[in-house]
Amino acid sequence: MINVIDSLPPEYRDIVTEVVGGIDDALLSALLTQATPTTTQRVQVEEILSSEFCRNLRPDYEPTERGAVIDNALGAFLLRWPINHPE
Repeated sequence: MINVIDSLPPEYRDIVTEVVGGIDDALLSALLTQATPTTTQRVQVEEILSSEFCRNLRPDYEPTERGAVIDNALGAFLLRWPINHPE
């Protein structure tokens, strides 16, 4: 079985592991043992990565290099596992 983290493009695995694991070790552990994240887990990952992205903005609101990687990782995650919000 390929887990959630290993399903991401290789260039984003480390940053997602670092950021999510630094905030919620239980969530990271779950993502390392499941093939697909639950909707709740998808929302949690979105919130964690979005918050970290915001912490990596320059004064002119452009992302730092790390911020750009986090933004791209979030995009890759949500492209693979979209969050279907009720209409």
